[in-house]
Amino acid sequence: MVYVSALLLGLAVCLLSFLALQRQQRKAQRDSIKSRLLAAPATQEDTPLYQKLPFIRILVQKQKAQQTARRTEAELPRMLDILAMGMHAGLSFDAAFGLYVLRFDTELAQLCRERFEIWERGLISRSEGLEQLAARLDIPVFDQFCRTASRSLRHGIPMGPLIREYAEQARKEYRNKQKELVLKAPVKMLLPTGTLILPAMLLLVIGPIILDVTERMV
Repeated sequence: MVYVSALLLGLAVCLLSFLALQRQQRKAQRDSIKSRLLAAPATQEDTPLYQKLPFIRILVQKQKAQQTARRTEAELPRMLDILAMGMHAGLSFDAAFGLYVLRFDTELAQLCRERFEIWERGLISRSEGLEQLAARLDIPVFDQFCRTASRSLRHGIPMGPLIREYAEQARKEYRNKQKELVLKAPVKMLLPTGTLILPAMLLLVIGPIILDVTERMV
């Protein structure tokens, strides 16, 4: 009887130690995620000197933000297509979303992976994570998708057809924006054409005439 009691006591101690270890690991994971989210921005010691000037720094930041937004808008239709295919194959929303963020390494996938890891560990709800993603990306189609996804998951509405519609809408909007950029290109070329090419052409045309006139005057 004494041996049985000692054995049970040993098992209880092992179980409590295992549970305490698991709790410490989960706490360490939460702390690492929170510290990564609340980490201070990187220092600008390695930034080139010309980018430290106020106006140039603002222009560089704006240009980088525009490039990131264009790449994100180009990637958004593929993300929505993958979500739609995953849910059509029988996966849940979280499983299909995790399939995309874990298998792809694009900027959009990295942003989604950060929020996915947070709500998967229960630090925030799924709706809060989607709202934070929509606010971070600032894309109208993605904002509508996040709101629709939150309502559909809350009320149990099938989302496959809706996601396909949003993917097609995102693809059309991206295509229209690219057409607008192409149409604006000739207008943007007027300034370098007028300041660089046109004076050179005038010099080539008028230069020989001026030289001929000066030689005759001499």
